Amino acid sequence: MRRALKLILVAVLAIGVLGGGALIYFYLSSKTVRTAVHSFVLRADTPEKAFPGRDEINVLLMGRDLDRDRRGRILDTHGRTDAIMLAHVDFHGRDVNVLSIPRDTLVRIPGYRGKRRINSANALGGPELAQETVATFLGVRPDYYLVVSFDAFEDAIDMIDGLQVNVDKKLDYDDNWGDLHIHLEPGSRVLNGEQAMGFVRYRQSNAGVGESDFVRIQRQQELVKAVRARLTAPQVMFRAPRVLDTIFREMEGNLTPAQILCLVRFLRSVPGDSGIRMETLPATSKGGVFVKADVDATRVLVDDMFFDNQR
Repeated sequence: MRRALKLILVAVLAIGVLGGGALIYFYLSSKTVRTAVHSFVLRADTPEKAFPGRDEINVLLMGRDLDRDRRGRILDTHGRTDAIMLAHVDFHGRDVNVLSIPRDTLVRIPGYRGKRRINSANALGGPELAQETVATFLGVRPDYYLVVSFDAFEDAIDMIDGLQVNVDKKLDYDDNWGDLHIHLEPGSRVLNGEQAMGFVRYRQSNAGVGESDFVRIQRQQELVKAVRARLTAPQVMFRAPRVLDTIFREMEGNLTPAQILCLVRFLRSVPGDSGIRMETLPATSKGGVFVKADVDATRVLVDDMFFDNQR
């Protein structure tokens, strides 16, 4: 018995030393993790410290696709944004409003003639031009922006052990050139990173049956809800610094790690049923080629979602 206890004690100490060594190594090798730890210790991830003097902020969230040449090789470009969401975060009222903008929405892009699809703004001038385009289009200036590549988001989802979503129907699509393969059965399922990205990127079947931007947005919003639900798991918060480190490698944005941690903690605390509102831009699809916004309905919705607390 004594020998067994000694072996157990030695094993526990060894695991503790190795685990502690791994944590120290990761802490020293990752600037994001060091910043996150400092923010947690100093409580710099509270809204009062992360966003001093601000009761509410607007954040432009974009998911960026990869551009490829004729041989399928990835190009070093800003890329078009397949997912575009403008979020209004109210720290005082403890709620979040999210407006999804179809990627094919026709808008005026500052510095360019005529109207173009809104997803091309990032490709033409980076996230700053996308930010200016949204401000011109909606009359709401994003205070912050965050552009994440799909590859980084895939890795982040894998690090939190996947997301549970409701797959609305059988999804089958293969694009060898774009390295996109989607094969999902309907029903409630836990999706890994690659499957989750296929879920939100699906546009048509192998048989050529296409879907509108609006159906795609419904799946994007479903994924956002799944992310929020996953954040309530205690083990996920312990992994948050490493997840952020993964995302920061392929991210463009003007939010600091402490500010992102603050938003993650705030989103985790907001009631999912009453505190998070998700809407889609009032618009109609024109021949499946582009989307045209309903100007009057958009003005009413934007006023309600982004300016209601300022009256």
